[in-house]
Amino acid sequence: MTNNLLNFIVLDENQEPALNEQGLPQLLPRPDTKTTQDIERLIALSKPVEVINKFAELTSLGEQWDWAQSYYAYLVDKYEAEQYNANLPEPVENEEGELIEPEPKPLPVEPEQPTVKTVEDVLAPYSHHITKLKGIEHKGVCVTLNEANQNGLSALKSALELATEFGEVEQFFPIKFNAETSSGVQVLLLEDEAEFKQFGLNFIMARKALFE
Repeated sequence: MTNNLLNFIVLDENQEPALNEQGLPQLLPRPDTKTTQDIERLIALSKPVEVINKFAELTSLGEQWDWAQSYYAYLVDKYEAEQYNANLPEPVENEEGELIEPEPKPLPVEPEQPTVKTVEDVLAPYSHHITKLKGIEHKGVCVTLNEANQNGLSALKSALELATEFGEVEQFFPIKFNAETSSGVQVLLLEDEAEFKQFGLNFIMARKALFE
């Protein structure tokens, strides 16, 4: 028995496998695990990155439990094949008088345990989406790099140009920008024109890099 299976089976008081009457171990109850489909659903719903990271951990755990269950099935099949082969019936004669040897059952192939994946490994195929969700940070607010925020900034830019045309810039600021984040909408206070332009530039450059 592979030592790695010890993490998935019932152990006795001496930390040895608790075997049944066939000499096989007993699997522990499988914990809650997730799949890549669950991660994709969270990303589509723009859920917080912290939640996605937790699901990535549970997805990695699920892959290990898939292996453990397949390895247990291998042990059962191997036991049954060995028992059958140890008690093969005697050869029998066919109609031509030839002795026909009974064929033993082939032993199953031992499944190889996959490497334990980190959160980064699991989320690597979704790095583009994760980066978009994380967005850029401004005053502690992580603004998602989505089209809605881009349109919101464009609308504010047009409003600022109108305020500038009529000499009302001082009345325009400070302004509250309702920023979409992975934790929902948060209000980002932009104090003056310089801060607004710097934030807008940072957002546009980050979004541009996202699609390059």
